[in-house]
Amino acid sequence: MLFTKGSQNRKMQPIVSISNLTKTYAGGHHALKDVTLDIVPGEILALLGPNGAGKTTLISIICGIVNASSGSVTVAGHDIVADYRITRSMIGLVPQELTLGAFDTVWNTLCLSRGLFGKKPDPAYLQQLLRDLSLWDKKDNALMTLSGGMKRRVLIGKALSHEPSILVSGTGFVGRVVHKGHSPDAERSCTA
Repeated sequence: MLFTKGSQNRKMQPIVSISNLTKTYAGGHHALKDVTLDIVPGEILALLGPNGAGKTTLISIICGIVNASSGSVTVAGHDIVADYRITRSMIGLVPQELTLGAFDTVWNTLCLSRGLFGKKPDPAYLQQLLRDLSLWDKKDNALMTLSGGMKRRVLIGKALSHEPSILVSGTGFVGRVVHKGHSPDAERSCTA
């Protein structure tokens, strides 16, 4: 699922543009075949399809984790390969699996994630983020003491800690995430 900041105006330039994207793995499996898609600022896109349809492969290519066999992806006009530092800083990824350091605290996890993107410390932003995720009272807790739902919210916090323009979730959000200014008219689905 991809969430973007911005206007609901469909005449805007795409924030993510995917053109003729193909991915064939070494064993010959064609995960993606000539995918073309534009996502405009403010739009919410859900990729739907059975296991093996290429949803995770597409997300992994957009986020710079997997290389495409052919085609191109741009984020705000920047090529994800040539301008990878710029594009990766614009994307916040919420992974499918829980990949958290069990002994670290919620606060330290978000601070580290923010720093990995070269962002200066901003305690006020992180405090508000944790409040928005209903995790402020858990900021000093070790991650291993949290429930599964709270760990999922920490992953969302990590993805948002560096203030990206685009939020990508490797799986649907469990529970409810409130998006300020969200309009149901901005939602669409793409069957993979």
